[in-house]
Amino acid sequence: MFYHAADREKQPSARVSMTLFRVSQSVKKITQMESDAVGLSPVQVHALLFAGQTREDMATVGHFARAIGASHVTAVKIVNGLVVKGLLDKLQHPGDRRSTIIHLTAAGMQQMEALERWGESLERTIASLPPEVLNMLELGLGAVISALQREGYLTVAEPCRGCVNFRPNTGSDDKPHYCTALQNYLSHEASLKECPEHQSSID
Repeated sequence: MFYHAADREKQPSARVSMTLFRVSQSVKKITQMESDAVGLSPVQVHALLFAGQTREDMATVGHFARAIGASHVTAVKIVNGLVVKGLLDKLQHPGDRRSTIIHLTAAGMQQMEALERWGESLERTIASLPPEVLNMLELGLGAVISALQREGYLTVAEPCRGCVNFRPNTGSDDKPHYCTALQNYLSHEASLKECPEHQSSID
């Protein structure tokens, strides 16, 4: 196991696992500190960022639960807490009565402005590394992310461009793009938002 020093001496995978564990602890500390500064918990911040950055038709409670690796019940409790604070609203999904869409209220949008620098401490620390190290890290961590996705431990949301299901400039002026997964036409603005169903065309 990676927390046994003897195992780390023998297994590169154990050493990398311990490194990632230590990084996760540091990231947790940084996000807690920055969340405290705006009067929210890290997972509440994540909920607001999810609502603000995810394509509206995909910003469901279910997708939020997947994004944070939590149960649907836990996600509902987090969202309801932010509804009480007046930062989020819940609406029935127009295309699926079983799903609930979450979106920012006016107060939630104002709160998002206070989150503009959330995560800056981590990014500043990483930016201090030499460019060649950053390049190697990006490649290596990209492979780790892909492995975690394949095992079902992680959901990665990205904008439409670069997705195997994205067909740009195939529709009308107001909705020029098409998603073959959802079989819907999208506005250009919607295509710039993150989608939890993104499937990279380079995987």
